[in-house]
Amino acid sequence: MIVLKNCRLIPELTEGYDSDVGEIVIDGKYVREIRPANSAPYDDAEVLDLNGMTVLPGFFDLHAHLMFSHQDYNALMLRPQNKYLLDCMTYAESYLRLGFTTIRDCGNDFYAGVAVRDAVCAGIIDGARVITSGKILTPTTRGNSSFGTLYKEVDDPNQMLAVCRQEMEQGCDFIKYMITGAVLNEGGEPGAMISTPAEIRAIASAADSLGTYVAAHCHGTQGIKEAIKNGVRTIEHASYMDEECVELILKHGNTISTIPTTAVAYTVSKGMYEGGVADEFMRKAQDAVVHMIASAQMAEQAGVLVGFGTDLDRSFAEKFPGLEFSARSEMGISNLSILRQATINSAKILHMDDLLGTVKAGKYADLVVIDGKPDEDMRAMCQLPKYVFKEGTYLKN
Repeated sequence: MIVLKNCRLIPELTEGYDSDVGEIVIDGKYVREIRPANSAPYDDAEVLDLNGMTVLPGFFDLHAHLMFSHQDYNALMLRPQNKYLLDCMTYAESYLRLGFTTIRDCGNDFYAGVAVRDAVCAGIIDGARVITSGKILTPTTRGNSSFGTLYKEVDDPNQMLAVCRQEMEQGCDFIKYMITGAVLNEGGEPGAMISTPAEIRAIASAADSLGTYVAAHCHGTQGIKEAIKNGVRTIEHASYMDEECVELILKHGNTISTIPTTAVAYTVSKGMYEGGVADEFMRKAQDAVVHMIASAQMAEQAGVLVGFGTDLDRSFAEKFPGLEFSARSEMGISNLSILRQATINSAKILHMDDLLGTVKAGKYADLVVIDGKPDEDMRAMCQLPKYVFKEGTYLKN
């Protein structure tokens, strides 16, 4: 048993407890109780005095790519399979140190995400909880070759079920599919439709028949509308939404969520990479990131669930802890909204909010201890957490 003393709590992210100070009792994998400060001690409990540091639920990254150890894409595509897998494992470990206890890998080669997920579950490595797709399914289009064999091309709606079955046979948890062009695909235009309504409908139906869902790469307005109308569950990036997109989500029962990925577009648009980036990529990123934030704000104001994704490589995630938090804050999203997006919103999107997403007795002890008050000043997130707990086991940074 572990007792966290002198915790600062954020009421909006804490359930079943009214005060913003208290103690958290961890018993095995779970939070046993949240109780007032200076309560009677437990015999033989390990005690950690947090001295007023803030305790948050474990973070989610709903748009991760464990394969991205850096942004030299040519080098990444030339890695042998064993090195590829080791890099993915290393990133899963880094994610945990950064406070992300759950991540969703939105595309990897060699089905490495499946191997990393299983290694974490077996206790072979200490890393974030992994939910993973496999290959990125896509229509044949310009730019696919930018990422070697990461993409699996499928152009016939009648083949969607067979291809999805192949992905699920490999152990994938969900399907990733490209509906529009991409910022970082050479020659790709983010706003352009590359799929058709028939193809989207077919792949969404195929995924549903297999007990899973489609996460759709989608920047452009028309692509977002077709994704909503034809059955995808999450819209990745969701850069160029308009009011009609939001109305369509609400009309379809508000069961579709958006996953902005500010950090990667922010870093490219700011020219933060050593050696610079191609003018094409900077132009696309500068336009996309501004619209992405505006789209997220519009969706949230309408009551649509907005999740937390980064799309960020490991080198930048480690060099700039909390980059997605600070980028969203700098671009106008409120601190509390950002914290909710990274925790309870994302847990609800994954249908895991019964065990994750808030600090609550009976939920997993997935907790992040921050030295500062991120609900008041997001700069507190731009450092490694002091402690990260995943199912009651903790590491100290």
